Amino acid sequence: MIRSVAPADLWSLRRKPRHQVLLFTEHLLAQSHRPAWFALRCMLQGNGRDMSTVTYQERGGNAVLQASGRRGRPEQDIVYLATNGPRMARLPSDYELWYRLLERICVHAGYHQIQRLYAAPPAHFGELREIFRQIGFQAYAHATILQLSGPDWNQGTSLAPMRVQSRRDHWAIHKLYGATTPPAVQQAEVRNARNWALAQRWSSVRVRAWVLGPDDDLAAYLRMVSGPAAHVFSLLIRPDARNLAVDVLRFGLAQLIDNRPVYLLLREYQGELLVPVEGLGFEVFDEQTLLVKHTVIPVRRPLLVPSLEPGLEAQMPVPRIAAPRED
Repeated sequence: MIRSVAPADLWSLRRKPRHQVLLFTEHLLAQSHRPAWFALRCMLQGNGRDMSTVTYQERGGNAVLQASGRRGRPEQDIVYLATNGPRMARLPSDYELWYRLLERICVHAGYHQIQRLYAAPPAHFGELREIFRQIGFQAYAHATILQLSGPDWNQGTSLAPMRVQSRRDHWAIHKLYGATTPPAVQQAEVRNARNWALAQRWSSVRVRAWVLGPDDDLAAYLRMVSGPAAHVFSLLIRPDARNLAVDVLRFGLAQLIDNRPVYLLLREYQGELLVPVEGLGFEVFDEQTLLVKHTVIPVRRPLLVPSLEPGLEAQMPVPRIAAPRED
């Protein structure tokens, strides 16, 4: 039986799962994922667009899927898949259970006006990617997660002269994004200038950003998501300014005042930055395949409207009268 999370599921979510997969996002890297606490928040918020948890239970085995919403956007990221209980031959495999949960979350997304579902499974999980493909997810990019290898990073002496992002920079950042991102990725992510605003809310995660260059022609954009577990950087930089990438990252690292782990997200089309970033001290932590699925949203209409609209009444065939014969 597949259903939304209930209070009776919280105890099972506190136990260590038999098999689990974390689909890392910026916010998931910045704060450790606690399935039971996430499920409790889902119940308190109505298990809707902001976050949702669905479970599958059958004869002693159960599985769970959790998705997190994006603030101000009709989108969700699938962040957690897990199975609990003993593995029995008569029960479906873990991947079969996850397939059924993914089907349910797609239906759930449609009824809550969620237009796009995103997932970033690890690149080495071929079976998991195949499940997403069968559900209808399409790959639009590949990403590499790099982790700083310790406090002995190449600190150097040069820092990029960056300034804090302000409201007047939203369009310039979007212009830089359009100039450095392939069209297929832009169509999948569906961003506009307003999406670059740093809207703060009551959360354990803090977002900061800096820009480099004049207001109407930025050369680089650096974003940092800080949480209890780590700091996560993402970078946009023009191809003709790629030699400044190390200085831009040094500026961001200079803003840190603690020893939490540091991660950097790079897309495949930013491959020319991989060598200088590794020279700074970053090492490959994981590789991801970025997937997206566009959902179908039901539209409610009154039942009497079709009967009142002109041109929709039934067409009755009228027999033709044959002309009389002339003998």
